[in-house]
Amino acid sequence: MNVSNSISVSLVRSLIWLVLVLRCAVTDGRSAGASALEAERFLTSGIIQHIHIQIAKTNLARLRQNAREYVRATIREGDLVYEEVGIHLKGAAGSFRDIDNEKPAFTLNFDKFVDEQKFRGLDKFSLNNSVQDPTYMTEAICSDLFLAAGVPTPRTAHARVSLNGRDLGLYVLKEGFDKAFLKRHFKNAKGNLYDGGFLQDIDASLERTSSDGDVRGRADLKALIAATAEPDETLRLERMRALLDFERFLDFAALEMLTWHWDGYVMKKNNYRVYHDPDSGRLTFFPHGMDQMFWDVNGPVIPRAQQVEGLVARAILETAEGRKLYRERTAAILTNVFTAARLTNHINQLQARIRPALEAIGHNEHLNHDSAVVNLRNQVQARVRVAAQKLFDPPPSRIRFDASGVASLTNWQKLDVRGTGQLDQSQTSDGTKVLHIAAGPDGRCTASWRARLLVPAGVYVFESRVRTAGVVPLAKDSSSKGVGAGIRQSQKQARKHGFTGDNDWQKAEQEFTVTAEDEETVLLCELRAEKGEAWFDLGSIKLRRKEK
Repeated sequence: MNVSNSISVSLVRSLIWLVLVLRCAVTDGRSAGASALEAERFLTSGIIQHIHIQIAKTNLARLRQNAREYVRATIREGDLVYEEVGIHLKGAAGSFRDIDNEKPAFTLNFDKFVDEQKFRGLDKFSLNNSVQDPTYMTEAICSDLFLAAGVPTPRTAHARVSLNGRDLGLYVLKEGFDKAFLKRHFKNAKGNLYDGGFLQDIDASLERTSSDGDVRGRADLKALIAATAEPDETLRLERMRALLDFERFLDFAALEMLTWHWDGYVMKKNNYRVYHDPDSGRLTFFPHGMDQMFWDVNGPVIPRAQQVEGLVARAILETAEGRKLYRERTAAILTNVFTAARLTNHINQLQARIRPALEAIGHNEHLNHDSAVVNLRNQVQARVRVAAQKLFDPPPSRIRFDASGVASLTNWQKLDVRGTGQLDQSQTSDGTKVLHIAAGPDGRCTASWRARLLVPAGVYVFESRVRTAGVVPLAKDSSSKGVGAGIRQSQKQARKHGFTGDNDWQKAEQEFTVTAEDEETVLLCELRAEKGEAWFDLGSIKLRRKEK
């Protein structure tokens, strides 16, 4: 064979190889697209499938020894049977249950042992037992909010689950953090995906759960860690913008606060994932573990840096420009995404889906669910109102003390998130100007007057004269804030006093400590009662600075 023939044969072989590669790529692309479409249809159908899990005795024994080790299982859903599916137990301190418990939680990986095997288009998903969320809703509700704000978040559905013929009940089915998830949100899914683990920040040795090729010794995380330590505020934000998907992180942080994800990244450096996008060179945070939400409707929306444990969030909120940008993003989300209509409509849709499934399971679970949903709906609506009030109210005023270290308090605002009280500023028959609160006709009053102040570091005594009539304390009040009428500093220890029944003017005091300079402090004159009313003498309401 001459040289020209040799080149021709080589060229033909190369062309054939290229055609085959392109054909495989097209086929893979079509396959991936079909899987993504199937997964989307499954997760949005609203149908609650019954998933049957079969685990052999030997593999059950292995899970008893090592709950996080993948073992093989058979999964059946309708007429579909999946063999050799990887499965292990999941859950953290509050939600983990062992394999012999009435409701263990699972992670299922369908292509762990069988390449390309998928369940309804999904490679991997979790079956969460929802033992910390009796509504089975908060993962779905919060996932919808984060996605609407443009923050990558796993989608959810629901399933009834059986293990070796034993009915385990209803579960929350949650999409996994895998390559399919990354491909849905990023053009390049070959970057480093890190698991935040348990109470770890990005400066810990986070587990890398996905990466193709160059892992760079966690240089992506190390660069962001270094940027957060930059002492110059302007340069710090400039460096962080180059390394962090900055606007998306602000949305992520704002929604963690609005939904009161107390066990998330911002407040607890917990329950998160972080991905380095090779194309942009920036890191993106994802929320996780959203089954304990909306617990504190009165919690801060714009947290002080001292209240923030997440390193990245704290580095931003320590700067004046960072706080300004965070407030702007929070306001936009509160206006366009975090709305009472969106949230209550979603709750109603989920309740219509979940309740019949629980009724079919029996044991009166649907009745317990009804009560839990009513509570969640009230908490959500209250949180929206409080968040708007906290965000759009006038800023706190700076306290002014006289020469004797006493400040009069006059700038009072109403706080009655559930509409359970009647509040007014009035004057008694003897001419005393008062703040007045009366329990509404429906009872369960938790109304208050509040003053927002900027207070220097120090020890203080908040005092007022209080009068009550017919005050009946809340039954089974588990808030630990105090019973009946009284005064206190919000977010601090419960008041030791509590005026109930009928009382002529009595003096109330609460001592508290402020540790940071110009710390925002909220003072409350409140009534927590089934019935009755209370008056607070405006002229007697003082804040007194104690001598050091």
